[in-house]
Amino acid sequence: MFTIKNNTIYITDLRDFNIQHILECGQVFRFKKVGFGYEVYSLYHKAVINCQKSVKIECDDANYFVKYFDLQNNYGIIKHTLEQNSLLKEAIKYGYGIRILKQDPLETIISFIISANNNIPRIKNIIENICAHYGKNMGDYYAFPTLEELKLIPLDFFRKIGCGYRSEYLFETIKMIGESFDLEKVNTLSTVEAEKYLCTLKGVGPKVANCILLFGYGKTDVFPTDTWIKKVYAENFNGKSKNANVIKQFFIDMFGNLSGFAQQYLFYSKRERNLQGDMK
Repeated sequence: MFTIKNNTIYITDLRDFNIQHILECGQVFRFKKVGFGYEVYSLYHKAVINCQKSVKIECDDANYFVKYFDLQNNYGIIKHTLEQNSLLKEAIKYGYGIRILKQDPLETIISFIISANNNIPRIKNIIENICAHYGKNMGDYYAFPTLEELKLIPLDFFRKIGCGYRSEYLFETIKMIGESFDLEKVNTLSTVEAEKYLCTLKGVGPKVANCILLFGYGKTDVFPTDTWIKKVYAENFNGKSKNANVIKQFFIDMFGNLSGFAQQYLFYSKRERNLQGDMK
């Protein structure tokens, strides 16, 4: 699917790769649209993705971004399996190029605490402010702060940059990580236990925990449940319950270890179809 030359990744078969689908489906916030593509930042790394008839990813570490974009995973097989479900077959038409990013757990935890009940422009601005003030200057961008750098941030800074009630959550969670909370321990737990463990962090509930497990720890037997997913459940499965845990378990029982992939296709297609409807 891809080749690498001089820290540049080339992708010519675009059936399973669409950078807009990947970045605009709510799983990541450190990116911006430029020219014929996007710039993406992860930890202290940067990639420039040029999209025309093929994709060229110019980056500082090709191996890092091969893993980041999950390029060694065969999404053709994943989609073929999910398409046996008629609803997923339709959803995959809208988000055929989605890939679940392999993000850093610490960056994912901080980002998704910020994301709770928030809008994307504000989320991106808050994260950029944190990077600009406490991350390493990489020349034309700032790295995401290390844990040691995050621990230097005073509570008032979070308030000043617009985190609102999330300020205390961020401040307390950063204090917990590396002390009462072990980032690596999550990898040793079952998904159910990992979710409970993440929910001991301030500002992390079941939905945010599922996002962290999917995007930060690569656990695909989860199903983050938000307003869009609740609508999918109500409209397509005659679902009467509005309880997020009931809905989450319904979909996990249906899709098993592919639940995280199914969630992204369903979420993206539902949101896109709604936006298209609003534009008509």
